[in-house]
Amino acid sequence: MKILGEKSLSSKVIVGLKVLFTIISIVDLLVIETIVKVIIELIGMENVEKSVASLILFIMIITTGIIALFIIYQFIKIFQHLKDSELFCENNVKRLSTISIYCFVISTIYFITAIFAIATITKYFQEFVYYILFSLIILAIIFCVAGIGIKILNEIYKKAIEYKEENDFTI
Repeated sequence: MKILGEKSLSSKVIVGLKVLFTIISIVDLLVIETIVKVIIELIGMENVEKSVASLILFIMIITTGIIALFIIYQFIKIFQHLKDSELFCENNVKRLSTISIYCFVISTIYFITAIFAIATITKYFQEFVYYILFSLIILAIIFCVAGIGIKILNEIYKKAIEYKEENDFTI
C-alpha cells in the first residue's frame, strides 16, 4: 500500500483522525455540560467539598481533551503534507515540535491532578481512588514518553531536511 499521495495510507489516517477529532469534540461538550451542573451544585452549596473535587477532575478532563484536539489537528496537517507528497518540509518540523510541547503539558496536568487526587479526593471516592491514581500516573508517563519520542523524531526530521537541502544544492 502506498504511504504518500492520494488513496494512500496517509489519506486513510486523515479520515480516522477526523473521526477521532469529532468524537473527542462531542465528549468535550458533554464534559462542559457536566462542569456546568457541578458549578450549579456549588452555587447551591450542596456537598461543597465533593463538588470542588469533581469540578477539578472535570476541568482536567476538558483541558486535556482540548489539548488532545490540538494534537490531532497537528497530526491531520502532517498527514495532509504526506498525502500531498511533501515529506520533508519545515512545517512538519514545527508541527512535531508543537505536538511534543502539548504532550508535556498533558503529562504535567495528569501529574498535578494525581497529586491533587492524593490530597483531596481519597475520602470521597475511596473505592476508585487507586484506579484513578494509577490511571493518572500511567497517562502522565505515557504522555511524557510520547513527548520525548516526538521531540527526538523532530530533531531527526530537522537533520533530514538539512541533508535534503544540502543534497538539492549539490545536484
